[in-house]
This record gives sequence, C-alpha cells and structure tokens, in this order.
Amino acid sequence: MSDILARMLALHSSPAICGIKASNLISFDTNEISNIEEEIKELNSLYGPKICFRILQHRLNKVLVLVYKKSVMDKTLQIKRNKDFLLQLGYRCESVESMIGCLKERLNQNNDFPHEIGVFLGYDLSDIIEFQNGNKNCLYVGYWKVYSNLDEKIKLFNRFNRCRDCVVSLLDRGYPLENFLR
Repeated sequence: MSDILARMLALHSSPAICGIKASNLISFDTNEISNIEEEIKELNSLYGPKICFRILQHRLNKVLVLVYKKSVMDKTLQIKRNKDFLLQLGYRCESVESMIGCLKERLNQNNDFPHEIGVFLGYDLSDIIEFQNGNKNCLYVGYWKVYSNLDEKIKLFNRFNRCRDCVVSLLDRGYPLENFLR
C-alpha cells in the first residue's frame, strides 16, 4: 500500500476501519494515486471480507470508495427502520453486497445524489429524512447535518475524531496502517 493511500485511509476512514462507524466514503484523485483501482483490489484481497473497499463511482479523475467492516455494515443495514426506509426506495435487502450494489447503481444512473447513502454511512435516519425533506434548520454540522439529539451526536462525532487522531498519530510514529486492517 502506498504511503499516500495509507495516510488518506487513516484520515478519512479510521472510524470505519476501527468498527465504530458503519462506513466512510473517500474520494480519491487519480492524479495523486494513479493506480487506485489496483490498490483497492489488493486491499480487498488482503483484508476482505472483514474490511471491504468498494468502488462506487469512477468519473473523470475521481474514484469514490466506500470503506466498511462487513459485520458493522450488516448490523447497520439490518436495523428495522433503516431496512424499511431502503426497501421503500427500491433497495433489495438480501445482503450487504446487494444493497451496496443498489446504492452504486443509483449513484451512477441518477443526476440526483442518493441521500440515502447516509444510512450506509451510519447517519441517524431521522437526520437523513430531515435533510431529504429540505429542512434548513439543522442544529449542528459535523459528520452530517444534525436535527435532533445534539449532545449525543456531538459525543459521537468527538469519538470519531479521537479515533482518527489516534490512528493518524500511530501512523506518524511508524506503525503501519495494516495493523488496523487485520
């Protein structure tokens, strides 16, 4: 794994890699990492299916990758409210892979961004719905726009930040990111 890829994963997906967030979404610039697709394939062969790296979109010089621990993603997508919400939108809820496949299709066929991606990212469903409904009166903007339970979500965002800071700090001190991927 290249140093730049390891650094980007540490900065942008530590909560997912460490299993405290359903997933993280990272946009890679192919001008910076020209072989990103091969790197993603290699990561999947080394660490999948425990940790998955799924290319959702490739447009021009950008590659959008979803990073997730399969067990955490499965729990998130099996929450009844989340599952019912996705079913209403036409998702096939047979497996994590089929649901992510549907997300990928929606992302690549529509001009509208599929805001239900927030379910896959572990966002609170009530916040996703408020955002989709165009509510402009959010209480806070962190990992997502918060419309309710502000104190609880700030604590969660702080937990995500501490996780990221810890992984980046260890990476800076010479610990390989691979230690977190096992």
